[in-house]
Amino acid sequence: MTERYATTTIRLYETDSHLMCFTAAVLSCEQAKNGYDVVLDRTAFFPTGGGQPCDSGILGGAPVLDVRIEGESVHHTLPLPFSVGDEVTGRIDRETRLRRMA
Repeated sequence: MTERYATTTIRLYETDSHLMCFTAAVLSCEQAKNGYDVVLDRTAFFPTGGGQPCDSGILGGAPVLDVRIEGESVHHTLPLPFSVGDEVTGRIDRETRLRRMA
């Protein structure tokens, strides 16, 4: 884990809403109230916003509990920590994503 610093997350969902699997590097990980707050260099997980719930799925083998935007970063809440620099694979819950897009 590391201290928080300003980061910009590339928002893959903005250019490819059908992207369901991606890899990313962990930029930061902090213990949070409901798990661990993880910031990646890029993500396909759509965050909560505008009345729409966030994507669900798996990140590095852990279920994604929440996704939200803070500044220029997309924050993922997970039940397990990661180390800065880890490369993780994210898999979006495809059925839920497509149902919400309809």
